[in-house]
Amino acid sequence: AALNAAVSNGLMKGDNDGLIRPTDFINRAEAATIINRAFGAVTKSAVVLSDVPTGAWFHDDALIAYHMKTFNGTSETTFDPAGNITREQAFTVLARAMKLANGTASDLAAFSDASNISAWALGHVSAMVRDGYVNGSGGKLNLRDYITREEFAQIMHNAVSEYITVAGTYTSVAAEGNVLIRAAGVTLKDVTVAGDLIIGDGVGEGDVTLQNITVKGRLVVRGGGVNSIKIIGGGTYTSIVIAKVDGEIRVFADGVQVETVTVEDGKDDSNIILEGVFDSVEIAAENVTVFANSANVKTTIEDASITGA
Repeated sequence: AALNAAVSNGLMKGDNDGLIRPTDFINRAEAATIINRAFGAVTKSAVVLSDVPTGAWFHDDALIAYHMKTFNGTSETTFDPAGNITREQAFTVLARAMKLANGTASDLAAFSDASNISAWALGHVSAMVRDGYVNGSGGKLNLRDYITREEFAQIMHNAVSEYITVAGTYTSVAAEGNVLIRAAGVTLKDVTVAGDLIIGDGVGEGDVTLQNITVKGRLVVRGGGVNSIKIIGGGTYTSIVIAKVDGEIRVFADGVQVETVTVEDGKDDSNIILEGVFDSVEIAAENVTVFANSANVKTTIEDASITGA
């Protein structure tokens, strides 16, 4: 099922011999490409990587992954595209893409090999376990082992139950799990999202309208522009995470309850515009200004960076 979903949603395309190679190890370039496709990301970083030659099939995807901030590379100038990706690395890059809040060592207590985790991976891996995306095998996480293509597909399938890839109005979504929108011009209407609702990078500067929606998990906003994200007509949002990696974005909320907004990401001098009533706004990103236009923000954290409240 996971492999079928990966192919049908455009995450995996197989090789020129018509093979999907499920039990082969997946390398870093392939993993980056799959995540880019999942989120609809197309914007490239200007970073120069000595082992990512122009003309290589993975050239653009390596630079897109850097722009998404999912991959940091093996040094400041190398990506190691052909290197097999370990399980803890795979869990980490997906946790970054989904903007999961860090977990703790206690989340890994059920696994006998939890002590093998690298320090840099602890927060991300434990978040993936805590939120149910990683289950391990035989009471182990096998963190330093390489991950196969079918295993990577399974984790992606655990993380996203439905992809919305075409503009239009949708009045039903998957009954369980997370929903990821990666196209502009989408309206969701009169539905409940059982998990997280993710507005992916593929929305770009385009619009997404959420009308009378209840999101039981988080609303994660990675895409959208200055007139883009419209939340109208009622509904409940416990947590909105704004994580667009560059440029301006506006979240407009009218007649809905929003408990917490967290600004997790943004390029230096990015502007985040909030319009509506928000119980709490926390600014975790550096050098990002949050403008409260016609907004009622009841509580702010790091409020030196919010204006117009």
